[in-house]
Amino acid sequence: MSQTELSRRGFLASAAGAALAGWAGGLDRPAAAAAKAPRREANMTVKVGEGKYRGTTNAVIQQAVDEVAEAGGGTVIVAPGVYEMRDALHLRSGVRVVGRPGTVLRKAPSAESRIPAYLGYGHYEIIVAEPDKFPVGTGVHILDSNAGGFYTTVATVIGRDGSRLFINRMLNHDYHAGKNARAVSVFAVVEGEDVHEAAVEGLSIDGRAERQSMFLNGCRGGGVFLIRSRRVAVRRVEVTGYRGDAVSFQQCADILVDGCHIHHNAGTGLHPGSGSVRYLMQDNRVHDNGGCGVFYCLRTTHSVCRRNELRANGRQGISIGERDTDHRIEANKVTDNGEEGVLWRGFTHEGGDRVVLTNNEIGSNGAKKKRSQIALAGGLRGVHVLDNVLTTGPGGAVRVGAGCRGVSIAGNRIDGHSQRRDDIAGAVDEVSLARPKRLPKLGPAALPLDGARHLALERLDAWDERRMWPG
Repeated sequence: MSQTELSRRGFLASAAGAALAGWAGGLDRPAAAAAKAPRREANMTVKVGEGKYRGTTNAVIQQAVDEVAEAGGGTVIVAPGVYEMRDALHLRSGVRVVGRPGTVLRKAPSAESRIPAYLGYGHYEIIVAEPDKFPVGTGVHILDSNAGGFYTTVATVIGRDGSRLFINRMLNHDYHAGKNARAVSVFAVVEGEDVHEAAVEGLSIDGRAERQSMFLNGCRGGGVFLIRSRRVAVRRVEVTGYRGDAVSFQQCADILVDGCHIHHNAGTGLHPGSGSVRYLMQDNRVHDNGGCGVFYCLRTTHSVCRRNELRANGRQGISIGERDTDHRIEANKVTDNGEEGVLWRGFTHEGGDRVVLTNNEIGSNGAKKKRSQIALAGGLRGVHVLDNVLTTGPGGAVRVGAGCRGVSIAGNRIDGHSQRRDDIAGAVDEVSLARPKRLPKLGPAALPLDGARHLALERLDAWDERRMWPG
């Protein structure tokens, strides 16, 4: 029997292999196929820590999740304890994963090896100089200096033949030995790809940043990472010490991030991006992260961000960018962040238009860099800054770029007094200081049901916040 056969047979005989065998073939389904999958009945409950589900690594949790998914859906309860994550916990459609106080998913230390060969897009194997660093079942990130963002690959090792490692996802790019091609065992701690009607709740994620050799870009991972997924809830999850973004969701619809504690991570706290639509971020504590509190990435629309504490993050409290439109940002506390409290970034085609920023407490941000509390890029349309309470610093209260249209700034209290004209710097003559007669319809309910065609979703379900997520 060859080494490849031994590795594969041994792997599939293990608990981790049993888990992976059930899903490895389905990871590359298009988003539209996942969206059309039938609703599952959640009627099965199992407990990790009892019976056959005993262990202290990701493998035992994955086994439970996969078996519940195969049975039609239900709940996996994870007992208190520390579970070493040698790969991501891969969420499955129709399954809730529920932790108890003291349930900790702790990322294993990362290993790294150079790739001595030229690797081609679309292949399912890599060659590494030190294959023993990546046992079968290990999560692995593949990249070179030419590949960043979505061009890197995150996969699971499912077999070995000498220095060749077989992986469950195809390579997203060509990788060149002469351009520092390498494999690193960094990955999301909890990941959902092409899943629907799933949830993760009540557990703690420890990214062990000091034991990781590289920062993982939020397009490819996070403490919790969702991609091409729908109707997924992340509730009461703590994410700390992750060397990357804490919670990132890309190309998703109908996501809930609720009541989470996100702190002391190397990257951004909350990273909705890459065309994601219709989501809620509410009642989260997001503080002491290296990046922004909330970073709206490219073309993410129709959300509500409310009642979050966004404090002492390294960059902006909230950052809004290219085509990040139709959001309602309300009743947040945005304080003591390293740069602006709320920033509308510059853009090339369409900026963060049709956004209402209202009833937030925003103060003492950007003190060291003399940044304003709120900064609007030039050329914005339909932005309304209303009824906020601002405490200024050296950078002042509000700065407005030239060329804005339909922008109003009104009803704000600044350093204890009602807003005055001289509280606004920049192109003040191009904005209205009066309250608008009506506000645009914003947030998830305002998105047309065919408004996610850019995600290959022909039609969304009607918006119903009370019934949108499992649990």
